[in-house]
Amino acid sequence: MFSHVLSAKLILALCLYGVSSPLVASQPFELIVNGAFINVHTGPAQAYPIFHVVEKGERLAVLKSQTSWYKIRVQTRGGRAVEGWISEKSIALTRLSDGSSVFASSGSFEDYQNRDFEITLMGGVLDDVAALSASGTWVWTRNLAVDASFTQALGDFSENRIWSLRMRHTLFPSWKISPYLAVGAGQIRTQPRANLVQSGDELRTSNHYEVGAGARYYFTKSVLLKFEYRALLALTDRDEQERLDQWMLGASVFF
Repeated sequence: MFSHVLSAKLILALCLYGVSSPLVASQPFELIVNGAFINVHTGPAQAYPIFHVVEKGERLAVLKSQTSWYKIRVQTRGGRAVEGWISEKSIALTRLSDGSSVFASSGSFEDYQNRDFEITLMGGVLDDVAALSASGTWVWTRNLAVDASFTQALGDFSENRIWSLRMRHTLFPSWKISPYLAVGAGQIRTQPRANLVQSGDELRTSNHYEVGAGARYYFTKSVLLKFEYRALLALTDRDEQERLDQWMLGASVFF
């Protein structure tokens, strides 16, 4: 049972990334119809005719997915095996053999508006030094989200590592292109390059506050493009405030 559940979750999760070619299961897994009935089409689109109906309580085996359609096999009451296609919406009318529900996402803009999490990778500059950033986001509401990010900038003289936690507000969540604002705090760790350690420079850790602004664009299935600016104010041990400017461009996947 566990292997079937794992296969189900794996296939449905991979659909998040907009797989356009057929995704074939290593072995079919079983679902049980939980709704009144499910229409089975001859091909992976609404335009294909309905040639069979699977009724509540019947079992079906999922063989592969193509875009937002799933090829299935079902045994008729006469014992004959029938293969056809059901829509992504029909998956919501099924359950796993252990009773748990099944969720599939095609990565559409509607799915984006109802997403729960994002994973983002970005590249850019931090005070004229090349920087890379990775972040995970929990989407609280359509407007509000919480980001946890890590940024690394490796310059000629030092390496900066920045951990941040921030609140992000999307101004127009129903638009495919929307600006957003962010505010947060975190920690900056500055490590001098090895050849400069002897000069008296030492490892420094500073707390920081930040504000940011950016824009996100729903690009394609499950993919967002992002551009943002962040202004960081580091509170150093020298009782000084150090300003850092960060410009980043990258992409996110959501689920």
